[in-house]
Amino acid sequence: MKIGILFPGYGSQFVGMGKDLYDESRIMQEYFEEASNCLNTNFVKLCFASSDSELAKMQNAYPATFLVSCAIYALLKEEQIKADIVAGYNLGEYAALHAAGGISFPDGLYLLSKYAAFFQEALEHMDVGVLQITGISTKTLESFCKQASEGQYSAHIAIYNTLTDHIVSGHSQAIAVVRGLVAADSEASSKELSVEVGLHSELMDHIKDNLAIYLEKVDFKDITIPLLCSAEICNVEKADQVRRRIIEHSNTPVKWNKVLDALVEYDLLIEVGPGSTLTTMVKEKYPDKLSISINKQSDLVDLKKMIEEYAK
Repeated sequence: MKIGILFPGYGSQFVGMGKDLYDESRIMQEYFEEASNCLNTNFVKLCFASSDSELAKMQNAYPATFLVSCAIYALLKEEQIKADIVAGYNLGEYAALHAAGGISFPDGLYLLSKYAAFFQEALEHMDVGVLQITGISTKTLESFCKQASEGQYSAHIAIYNTLTDHIVSGHSQAIAVVRGLVAADSEASSKELSVEVGLHSELMDHIKDNLAIYLEKVDFKDITIPLLCSAEICNVEKADQVRRRIIEHSNTPVKWNKVLDALVEYDLLIEVGPGSTLTTMVKEKYPDKLSISINKQSDLVDLKKMIEEYAK
């Protein structure tokens, strides 16, 4: 049985995420304790007893989602459930890199905390927006972004979810033009998203440069599990490639559709982290493939049954 493990990104967080597993697992509790010590943050309170708006702040959501994803992954390893390949959606790539052995858990927390700080600071000097656009082809949407980009204003496809589901980022003026062009298409629709999703374009160049300087302090490792990069289907094996991948992640588009294509040869796909968004995507693309998201103790029981049944 070939197993792929997928890690969600920003937007998957919710108050209470991981609590059922936390209550039953000492290893989950240890991860929360370590994260709280690393960032001087009460992650038990933040993840289990805060508000949706408080948790959604990038300085909270980025490390908290990473924490929950890594803790659940550690729980799976404790249960002898091992990945043949890992991938992360958007900022879930940090958890995937940790799972693959490329970065330590504390370094992942620190990197995401720094990334959030740099991004938040940059937003104070930017007028930008993010849209999720569905029901329109990639080619047509790329044309709309090109039409909307004029002078100092630009719009870009930041995330390619599927052939007809994309996330566009850009200057607010350009985003308004894209929204108008989409509205004229009776089969398409758009929805405003929070900028915390990320811009994944040249708009993030300054953040990338700031992060690159900080990365000099991080001890990257060669990875031990194959990694599918969500920005491109790329080959990341050595420590210097892991470092380069993290630098490139912020200002290059996320091509999740390519990752989904590459998962065709895997028998079981497990979403490790809050929510079930990636599992929904997997089921839409591969309705006959085994897939599950792990959010509570009963999910872990169901996963074990899946693996046992497959082995018969």
